[in-house]
Amino acid sequence: MSDPDLDLARRWLQKAENDLVTARQTLLLPDGPTDTVAFHAQQAVEKALKALLTSVHVEFPKVHDLIRLLDMAPPHLPGLARYRSAFGEMSNYAVQSRYPDDFVELARDDVVRSLKIAEEAVATVKEKVSGARTA
Repeated sequence: MSDPDLDLARRWLQKAENDLVTARQTLLLPDGPTDTVAFHAQQAVEKALKALLTSVHVEFPKVHDLIRLLDMAPPHLPGLARYRSAFGEMSNYAVQSRYPDDFVELARDDVVRSLKIAEEAVATVKEKVSGARTA
C-alpha cells in the first residue's frame, strides 16, 4: 500500500517539472518574455518545496514565500539552504512578474540563473522523494 502524502509529493514534483518545461521553452524564443521565465522558475521551486514538505508530512500554508517554505523543512533534509538568498529573490517573482502594477523587466542573465537554481532545487527534492519508501 502506498503513502498518500508520498503520492501527492510526486504529483507536486510533476507540476514543478511542468513549470521548468515552460520556462525552458520560453527561453528558446528569440524575444521570450523574461517575466514568464522568472514566474515559472519561482513556481517550480515553490512546488518542489511543497513536495518536500508533503513527503515528510509537514503541513504548510498557501504561500509563495520560498524562504518561509524552506524554513519549514526539517534540518536533516536535502541541502537546499545554499539557495536561501536566491530563493529570497525568487519569491518576488510569484507576484512581481504577474501583474502590471508590480512589473519589473528582468535581465535575461538573471532569469537564466534563476532557472538553473530552480532546476537544481527540483532535482534535489526529486532525489529525496524518489528515495522515500512507500508503506
